[in-house]
Amino acid sequence: MNDKNLVVYRKAYSYSLGDIRQMVRFNLTSNRSRTSRFNHYNLLAKKSQYKEFGQSMAVFIQDDDEDGALDLINNSIVQCRDGWSSFMDEHFSGSYFHCQDCENVFSDDESHNAYDDYSICSNCCDYSYRYSNRHGYYVQDDDEDHQENEHIGEYHSSSENLGHIPSKFDNRKPRVLLGLELEMEIKDSYSRDERAGELLENIGQYKNHTYALCEHDGSIDNGFEMVSAYTGLDVHAEQLKFFENGLRGAISHDSDNCGLHVHICKADMTTLHGAKMILFINDQANQKLIKAIARRDSSDYAKFKNKAQDRDWLKDAVGCETKRSQLMNLNHDRYEALNFKNAKTIEFRLFKGSLVYSTIMACLEFTYATWFFCRESSNKNLNMDHFLKFICAHEYHRDT
Repeated sequence: MNDKNLVVYRKAYSYSLGDIRQMVRFNLTSNRSRTSRFNHYNLLAKKSQYKEFGQSMAVFIQDDDEDGALDLINNSIVQCRDGWSSFMDEHFSGSYFHCQDCENVFSDDESHNAYDDYSICSNCCDYSYRYSNRHGYYVQDDDEDHQENEHIGEYHSSSENLGHIPSKFDNRKPRVLLGLELEMEIKDSYSRDERAGELLENIGQYKNHTYALCEHDGSIDNGFEMVSAYTGLDVHAEQLKFFENGLRGAISHDSDNCGLHVHICKADMTTLHGAKMILFINDQANQKLIKAIARRDSSDYAKFKNKAQDRDWLKDAVGCETKRSQLMNLNHDRYEALNFKNAKTIEFRLFKGSLVYSTIMACLEFTYATWFFCRESSNKNLNMDHFLKFICAHEYHRDT
């Protein structure tokens, strides 16, 4: 305010110029004082709140009251809570985490994995996230980059959801079960997920059991792998009849990268039994039969080797201490025609993929027959002629 305005102001209100200046100075000083007093009172209030927070937390720690401590942290004046999970870990018996969405602290029981490295609580998860079977973690509901294949899971995701399905073969001694992995490609004009959905709608369930699931496989360009539960030949024969009518838009035999892998139990096996299976499948003299059934030659994913000529593989296996280890070490390369590296099963990798019912069943039956033939045959009889006599015998027909 300049002197001219002060003069006008003084005439209007009969104040002297000095009086007005003194009043302005007082007001300015008074405002600063009021602001200072406000900040002072605010600081005192916060100090009081922090003191009360500390006293309450001390009581919760003394009483081992985990819930009370969490409520105090999540509903108090504490602003940044990401360090309080460590505090809870230190003073209480449980494990705790900091939700990266709502910023609160919770017990690890409520932790959910989003995007593989982002922890969220149950409330935040239920509010705006969905579980991605394909990725194996939670994603936001509106995340267009993580759209789901509803019927196709991640690679090996089916292992947790498939088990044993009872069958008439459960009463055989020994009980020998089989499972299969069938790879197929889907033509570009069809939806992979829709094809998987149709397949599972028809054979996914057997009575009250899950018979098959579909999952991704890195060796397949535009398709999926169907994986079955472990059961007897009778259940497989019933379920797989769906392939008598075919699956539109799908190919397997006509693709260069699709295989049919059959798994069979190691139950009641000896190391000698396993070694005879390897010798029988890899014997050059038997390749006319083996390749006729497999419908393909040796490949990078199913190698045939001359196992009779170099038996170091057998010496290495026998040198292991337990029978389980011996069986698992009968081959060091899991991509051989016969793979023993799995803990509970032998994997027959030699078969080319097929969507023909009779061919799929022939692969299953050949695997089953080989298991029993090698157990009952001597080393000198592990040949094609004796195998054909074995499967033609009346005793064997009883099991198929």
